[in-house]
Amino acid sequence: MIGIETGRQPLIRRKGSPAVEIRFEFIDGSDEVFVQTDSEQAEIIERRANGADLFSHARIVVADDFSKSVFVRSQINPIDLAYNTSGFSGIPPDHSDLVELTEAEFLKHVPLDEPTRLQERVQRRTVGDLLISFLHLRMRGGGHVYLMGENLVELPAESQSYMQRLLSKGTLTIRVPEGGQGLLNLSNLIGFTVYPGVPEIPADSWIA
Repeated sequence: MIGIETGRQPLIRRKGSPAVEIRFEFIDGSDEVFVQTDSEQAEIIERRANGADLFSHARIVVADDFSKSVFVRSQINPIDLAYNTSGFSGIPPDHSDLVELTEAEFLKHVPLDEPTRLQERVQRRTVGDLLISFLHLRMRGGGHVYLMGENLVELPAESQSYMQRLLSKGTLTIRVPEGGQGLLNLSNLIGFTVYPGVPEIPADSWIA
C-alpha cells in the first residue's frame, strides 16, 4: 500500500524505512511525498520511472487502496526516488556521474563571491583526463538544482554533450545523496551554468 505525507521533508533513508519513498516537487514550490512498503511494487515503480521517457506522458498517476492522485507532467520539476537499498542500479550509465549537491556544498566548490578563485574556462586539458565540473540548473517556478559531475575530457566535437543532453527536453537522471535517484523534467529547464566551462563554445556565443 502507498501512504502519503504532506509538507516538504528530506528523503533520508533510515533503518526500517519503506522500500521506496517518492517525492514530487512542483513548479509552484510545493511537494508531495508517497511511500511504498512492498519491495516488489517498489521494483515496478523503479522500472516504470526508468522506462520510456518519464516526462513524455501528459500525466503521472499514483494510486493506493483509497485514492488516485493525478499530476500534470508540465507542472513537475523533479521526482526523487529514495530506495531502501544500496547502489543506484536504476540510473542510466551515462548519467551515473552526476550527483546532486546542496547550495552550500556547491558554493564551497564554486566561490562565486571570490571570482579570483574560480577556474578559468580556457585552460590546457588532455583528452582522457578526469574533469570535475559543477552545474547550476535553473528550473521553472524559481527552482534551483546543483550538481557535481565527473567525466573524462573528450575531443572538442564531443565536448558539448552536456549541453545537448540538458537541452533535449527529456529526463535527466541523477544520483541523490540520501541514496536513490532524482528524475529532472528538462522541459522545465530555464537555463544552466557550468563551472568551469569548456574552451569550446558555439560560434554565436555572447562574450560578456
